[in-house]
Amino acid sequence: MIPPLLVRLCLVIGFFVAVAGAEEQKREVVETTPKLEILNQQIAMNAEDSQAFVNRAYTYALLGRKAEARADLQKALSLKATAPMQNRVGWAYFNNGDYADAVRAFETAAKLSEHRSHYDYYSLVLGYWGTGQTKLALENYQLAVERDPRFGEFKTLDERTAEWTPLERRAIHEIYILWSKTWKP
Repeated sequence: MIPPLLVRLCLVIGFFVAVAGAEEQKREVVETTPKLEILNQQIAMNAEDSQAFVNRAYTYALLGRKAEARADLQKALSLKATAPMQNRVGWAYFNNGDYADAVRAFETAAKLSEHRSHYDYYSLVLGYWGTGQTKLALENYQLAVERDPRFGEFKTLDERTAEWTPLERRAIHEIYILWSKTWKP
C-alpha cells in the first residue's frame, strides 16, 4: 500500500507539471484572416501605403506574430513618421508586448502634436503602465481626464474602451483604479 502522504505529493507534483506544460503551449499561428487578406492586397497594390502597413502590424501583434508586426512597424514609420502614425505604431508595439518601443512612439507622437491630439495622454498611460512607470501613468491619466472627462468615471471609461483589446482595457482600468483611489481630486 502506498502511503497517503506520498499519493498526495505525487498528485501535487503532477498538477504543477500539468500547469507548467499548459503554460508552455504555444498559441496556434493564424496564417491568415479576412482582414489580413485585405491588408495584403492593399500593400500589393501600393507598397507605399503606410496606413496598410501599420494596420497589418497591429493585426499581426494581436495574432501574436511579433516579428512580422515589428517589420511592418518599421516599414510604416519609414514611409510616414507623423504624429498620428507614431501613435498608431505605439498601439501596435503595446499589443506586441514591446512596451519600451510603445513609450518611445507615444512620446514622439505627443511631442509632434504638441500634446494637442485627443489620444496623446491616454496613449502615454498605456505605455507607462507597460514599463512600470506608475507615477507617469497617473500624471498622464489626470491629463487624459482633463482632456476627456469620460476617463474620469468608471462607467463612461468602460463604455469609451469597450472595443479595446483585453490588454489595453486591463492597463487603462488598472491605472483608473489607482487614479480614482489615490489621485482623483
